[in-house]
Amino acid sequence: MTYRILVVEDDTHMREGIQDILETNGYEVWAANDGSEGLKVLDTLVPDLILSDIAMPTMDGYDFYQAVRRNPQWALIPFIFLTARGERSDIRLGKKLGVDDYLTKPFDTEDLLTAVEARLKRMAEVRAATEAEKEELRKAILDALPHELRTPLTYIQGYTNLLLQDTAFMQPEILQEALEAIRSGGDRIGKLVEDFVFLITLDTGEVSATIQAASEAVDLKFILRTLVSDYRQAADSRQVTLHLDLDPSLPHVKGYPMYLSNALGRILDNAIKFSKKEGGEVTIKAWSEGGEVYVAIQDKGIGLPAAEIPKIFERFYQVDRAHMEQQGVGLGLPIALGIIEAHEGRIVVESTVDVGSTFTVILPAYRFDADSTVG
Repeated sequence: MTYRILVVEDDTHMREGIQDILETNGYEVWAANDGSEGLKVLDTLVPDLILSDIAMPTMDGYDFYQAVRRNPQWALIPFIFLTARGERSDIRLGKKLGVDDYLTKPFDTEDLLTAVEARLKRMAEVRAATEAEKEELRKAILDALPHELRTPLTYIQGYTNLLLQDTAFMQPEILQEALEAIRSGGDRIGKLVEDFVFLITLDTGEVSATIQAASEAVDLKFILRTLVSDYRQAADSRQVTLHLDLDPSLPHVKGYPMYLSNALGRILDNAIKFSKKEGGEVTIKAWSEGGEVYVAIQDKGIGLPAAEIPKIFERFYQVDRAHMEQQGVGLGLPIALGIIEAHEGRIVVESTVDVGSTFTVILPAYRFDADSTVG
């Protein structure tokens, strides 16, 4: 593979010298006189690495670098500054901007080639790791998604065909069963779509932006009582008993109530699903200490092996799907973690196989002061 390098340098002799060194060592080189010309070159090709001077007319290296990074297509291109400046302030600024390396003129051929080779090697490693992650994610999606779609679609299609054939002669209870199955299948697909959309809002920063713009003092006691009421039917259907233990003086937390309810609801739903049927118990306990609010959701369920705990917050990760059909597509816990982290919180998990699991959400307590307002 021949790597392509863009050299942006206003000094003709320096630019040609660098180009000769790189081409002699097997690189394909494109050249530009300054940052604005460099951007025009980038419109025609995407190089594997950029070498740029700092002090240039029209557009200097700093402005050029920031223009490159603003374009998603160029954002990951390794970038090395070439400059005669050696002051710490200039080096510090380059590093603050995120430049990958910084060579001070005059530099010899070996220094240049070493820097170029190191950056290209690192980029190759990053790309390989990214491809491996993409392949792993693709496999996880292919494992989970077809099943999660096929099951509700089977209900919807099967009962719809039944209704179309002989509705007039169908007994009311059979008709009711068919309609409920269709609704259940539609709800399941709808929830899956909502989860995918919510992941996008997490990744784009929309969730964090909403929290920053609309956060308020939130009473978790109210949220937890509401969740227990909402999930009572699901728990009863699995013969799981819900217990609520709230500190009456529990402080508020700062956040967006709908998102906090979403996250805690997903963890509670997870605890109910993985509880042992007939006699299972889930306890929700909330208290505060050290300026933080703790919400522990404990189940007496199947538990998790220690090796599985770090993986359960990975998207589409599922624990032994063949024996645990109730776990869904594997997005609930990753979404919950994303919401809690956007609130500057964290989730701690403790679990023992055949004993149960405890998911503890930890959030900063809200500080009321003269400038605080409750939204």
